[in-house]
Amino acid sequence: MRIVRNIILTGLWLCLLASAAQAVSVRVFKAGEAGVSPMQLRERAMAEGFAQAVLDESRALIPAELDEARAELLRLYMIDHAKPYVQGYKILSSEAMDAGLILSLDVIIDRTALRGGLRNMGFFTAMAAPQPVNLVVSGDLTQEEGSALVDLMALTGLRRETAGAPVFTLEKGGGGMFMAHLDAASGHWTARGEDLAPVWFELWGRFFTSPEATALRTDMRELSVAGWFSPDAALEFDRVLRGWDSAVQEVQLVELDMQPSGVGASWHLRLVNGERFAMLLGGYLPQRGLSHRLTEVGP
Repeated sequence: MRIVRNIILTGLWLCLLASAAQAVSVRVFKAGEAGVSPMQLRERAMAEGFAQAVLDESRALIPAELDEARAELLRLYMIDHAKPYVQGYKILSSEAMDAGLILSLDVIIDRTALRGGLRNMGFFTAMAAPQPVNLVVSGDLTQEEGSALVDLMALTGLRRETAGAPVFTLEKGGGGMFMAHLDAASGHWTARGEDLAPVWFELWGRFFTSPEATALRTDMRELSVAGWFSPDAALEFDRVLRGWDSAVQEVQLVELDMQPSGVGASWHLRLVNGERFAMLLGGYLPQRGLSHRLTEVGP
């Protein structure tokens, strides 16, 4: 009988909540500036610390080596946009000096939220090769806005191309309002706002989660494990599996199969490091009398 009872799902969500947040230790220096109060300097140092913590955690989640240029763009972006991924923090030490402030922090990062943000930025799709885009700009951008657009292109892993690529149209209207359209084979999306970055990532987030983008991925797998004596043991492995971020990500329990002979379970997941995943499975399953099967799944 194949069932997923409410009580089992409740237990699963408790496991998810327990494993969603991770603490990252960072140490940053922020130089003092004329006219900047000690309180303002502290706030800026904390923003730098949050950005560094998000970057450090991102390196563990992204399924490829992050080159330094793109890493620095991600860090700079997160100075102003890290808050959605920070669940809490603890100041370990604060040392003021003539040159500025040294701040040590423990930052609690929400990995689930961060994984979604990185996906919207193209870090799970546009890593092996740049994503082509036909970029059309209408209206006069300031030098600062033009530079920001170039940085957003690089941060998102895009390459300008005209033939056969999704078309991103950016219009700057009166009052500094941005209107953007993204036309692709799998959808047509529109966004507007006064800040270019949120408009940009709202549209590219839709593209990178669309069938057109996910169809390019060949790293999705189904893991089936059999041999448990109780659903609780399967849910415990679900918690363990979600903690193997360096090997697998986007773990989703799709089935519990409860038979008189025992309990089986299946997950869909994204394979990040096949060799490491095989090692982790080999260290966990056989000693518990469990067998497994790993197969490719479509997008």
